[in-house]
Amino acid sequence: MPHRINIVLDDGVWAQLQEIPQGERSKLINESLAETLARRRRMEAFARIRERSKTMEPLEMSAEEWVRQDRDSHE
Repeated sequence: MPHRINIVLDDGVWAQLQEIPQGERSKLINESLAETLARRRRMEAFARIRERSKTMEPLEMSAEEWVRQDRDSHE
């Protein structure tokens, strides 16, 4: 369901938005905002991963050995 909101734009952004045909402005803003929010979520997830990786101890084996050992344990 669509939602109507009020936003405040800088003069430069407003001028550029005026160049977009009136029927396409909402779609452009919605797509741009969706991309920005998705990028923000990814950046926050990567930050959480980096923080958690600081507390993890390194493996004593290579990734290949770890996968092989895990695969063999399920036979």
